[in-house]
Amino acid sequence: MPDLLNTEGFVIFTTREFANRAGISMSAAAKRLSRLSDKESLMRITKGVWGNTSHPYFHPLSCVPYLLGKEQGFVSFLTALHLHGVISQIPKSIQVATTGHGRLLDSPIGRYEFFQIKPELMTQGTEWSETRLPYLLATPEKALLDTLYLSTRKSRRFSRLPEVDVVQSGFRVKEFERLLEQLPIPTRILSAMRSQWTAIQLFSINA
Repeated sequence: MPDLLNTEGFVIFTTREFANRAGISMSAAAKRLSRLSDKESLMRITKGVWGNTSHPYFHPLSCVPYLLGKEQGFVSFLTALHLHGVISQIPKSIQVATTGHGRLLDSPIGRYEFFQIKPELMTQGTEWSETRLPYLLATPEKALLDTLYLSTRKSRRFSRLPEVDVVQSGFRVKEFERLLEQLPIPTRILSAMRSQWTAIQLFSINA
């Protein structure tokens, strides 16, 4: 693989980034990358996004900023709850909150689910991951809030949650309740989320 692809800047990248660095046209860059992906560990994750999967910094979660493009977004829901140790169950997909359209992406490195969240609900409760290629991650409290918020919608996604540990996991109850009261959540939805929160607390205490 060319030295260009062995640098930290070319672990996850777009066709345009490669073309600009190599000083070639977009079409030439696409052809060169396609040839390399047939023989090397370079992988086309989705249209215009590539990953050097043999690089030690590569991780499917670090691809999320590239898959979001110009949208606002962050890793959340069950994926973030598992990463924070609030649930033990490993989700089958990487779940992402986004201001863009909800969608499903099946890629060679895994499945990504994008759930649309209103921009005003994305102003608090995120942090950058402590990885060499960072991605924006919901705090455990915001991840649970996002999950409960979606569970009230018509699709009823997340209406049946795995066991949630808000006692032993370091989950900050006061921070969750602050977010619940301060973020602009419609009254009807807020009432349903409060009921779910009460049930989670009772289950965690009695578990």
